[in-house]
Formats: sequence, structure tokens, C-alpha cells
Amino acid sequence: MKLTYVITVSAASLVTAGLILYPAAHLRAQIISLASPQYVTFGMVGITYSQSAVLSALLLPMGGPVVAGSCQVTFTYLNEQGGTIASTTLPLTQNQAVHFNYPPLPVPIGGNTRTQIRGTVQTVFVNPSGSPVPAAPSCAVVPTMEIYNLSTGQTTLILENTRVLPEVLPLTAM
Repeated sequence: MKLTYVITVSAASLVTAGLILYPAAHLRAQIISLASPQYVTFGMVGITYSQSAVLSALLLPMGGPVVAGSCQVTFTYLNEQGGTIASTTLPLTQNQAVHFNYPPLPVPIGGNTRTQIRGTVQTVFVNPSGSPVPAAPSCAVVPTMEIYNLSTGQTTLILENTRVLPEVLPLTAM
């Protein structure tokens, strides 16, 4: 009877230990990827002199401890050759949005009345010393690009999908 008790207790202990230790042996750290790339671009869009564009960024509210510092967003408009047309950097606070309007096009005198542009949005976290660092999870920004009619204010197009841009450009082969 004593031997049966010892075997039963031992077997129960091993099963319990196996249930506790086996899952723990297979636990892996989870990597949480935030949907907040630091530097993104919208695709090319065409606008005419009667339209304009506006880039916007909404800083999502984040839970957790308060971190000293602030977020900044840099909006840039580029032409089809990749040259900068206009750019600005603005401070951003949680649960608020900022925007940057595309400069008006001149009324065409002839030729091409349509211009191809794209917008980029870059987010950085500025620590208390004033130096910008790549955006921390506390700078979760939702960017949009809107094309609208200048005379009526009616929205023609809203872009929400972006592509991540590298922070460092690779060297080209010579």
C-alpha cells in the first residue's frame, strides 16, 4: 500500500511538474510591433492649379508612464524628381493633430496644367536635452494626405496608406 502511494504521488508530481515546466520551456518573448513607422511616404498624386494638398498627422494617445520629452513631425512635399518643394517641422501633443498645406500652384499660362507630388511624414521624439531621436512608442502618429478643391473646399481624395522609408540611404554601386 505504501509503495502504491509513493508511486501515485511520484507520478502525480511528475505530471504536475511537466504541465508547469513544459509550457514554460516553450515560452518566447513577444515582439510587439507598433504601427508607427518613423518615416513614411504617400504615393504620387496629380494636382492642378485649382487644387491643393494638405498633410496631416494625429498623435494617438498612449497609456503607460509619462516620458519626459515631446514629439515632432516633419512634413515634406516632393516633386516627381524627388526634389523638395516645401517642408516644415511642427510640435505634436498626444490626442491632437497638426497639418501642413501645399503651397498654391501658379495659374498655368500654357502647357502642362497638372503637377505630380508626393508627401512624406517623419516623426521624432525630442528628449529634454533638445536632441531629436527616432520616434519612441510614445510618438504613434496616424498620417493622412488630402487633395481638395481650392474654391469649394471639397475633398477630392484622401490617402491613408503609406510606405516606410529607410532612415539611412544605401550607397549606390559605382
